[in-house]
Amino acid sequence: MSDEVSADIPPPFRLSAMISSLWVPQAIYAAAALGIADVLAAGPTRSDELAASVGAHPGALRRLLRALTILEIVAERDDGRHELTPLGSCLRKDTRDSVRSWAMLWGSERTLHSWSRIVDCVRTGESVPALEGGDSFDHFVANPEAAAEFNQSMVEHTKKLAGAIPLAYDFSGIRTIVDVGGGWGALLPAILARYPEMRGTVFDLPHCRDGANRTFAKTRLSGRCEFVAGSFFEAVQPPGADAYILKNVIHDWNDERSVAILRNCRAAMAPGSRLLLVEAVVPERTGSSDFDRMIVSADVNMLIVTGGLERTEAEFRRLLESAGLRLASVVPTVAMLSVIEAWPV
Repeated sequence: MSDEVSADIPPPFRLSAMISSLWVPQAIYAAAALGIADVLAAGPTRSDELAASVGAHPGALRRLLRALTILEIVAERDDGRHELTPLGSCLRKDTRDSVRSWAMLWGSERTLHSWSRIVDCVRTGESVPALEGGDSFDHFVANPEAAAEFNQSMVEHTKKLAGAIPLAYDFSGIRTIVDVGGGWGALLPAILARYPEMRGTVFDLPHCRDGANRTFAKTRLSGRCEFVAGSFFEAVQPPGADAYILKNVIHDWNDERSVAILRNCRAAMAPGSRLLLVEAVVPERTGSSDFDRMIVSADVNMLIVTGGLERTEAEFRRLLESAGLRLASVVPTVAMLSVIEAWPV
């Protein structure tokens, strides 16, 4: 099913359909939270049996299943039983293509609250955490469960695009690489698998250590990877690596804080080190492609949730220059992200 509303519909009805589309992510969130996909993975099931399995009201669940059928997440058979579709299978836990944690993140009360204040954000230019006297990631420090859900959603997101990075960018000559703000370490396995002589470090806050170590063990990279705890606003460790890579980190922060991160990376770099930013690069003029839709939605989300932003190549160049770095190249990937290579000035 496309999330596009048909252009053949008269404008008032077309816009009304867009306005009421909140039901789509919330229905998916409900399916993820209830674990419907994991139950249906065992085989077609009647709605009343499914309700008993997930602890839901039978009549209410039947209505949710109608919504999930429209979204092609489940399908109703001729015998009345419901079965999981390939799309719905992506809501299963712990599968290779899972996006369950991503659905949980986007459907959470915190996300809904943040988006409810979009007008305040547009009027002031401030994120919701800033308007409410906090920091974008304070919530995760105080709430380990939310932090784990967020980090797992980042793992899901990163795994799907990590393989495209070493296919597009040549890492030859890099023997040591540090994933700055790397969370649970989902980025490095694809790179290290292609470059067996390389060793990697994930650098992030202490609460990410266990998740990163699990990733190392699961991908059989424990002997080639380590975790180092710290804050990239204080210092980046370890120093002297051949490369420092940051995926979707800089877009989380405004220019001032982004430059602070980049300066700390610059301070850790040796004369021959390189910096690699894996980010979407905003085109100078917005179009209507899938890439444009992705980057515009991400940019508005950054405004609201973190206070960051998506940037053009010229804006990345200015940031890097402010941190004592020179933009050398921008290498696009098939994953709609680019590898922005920079060197010390």
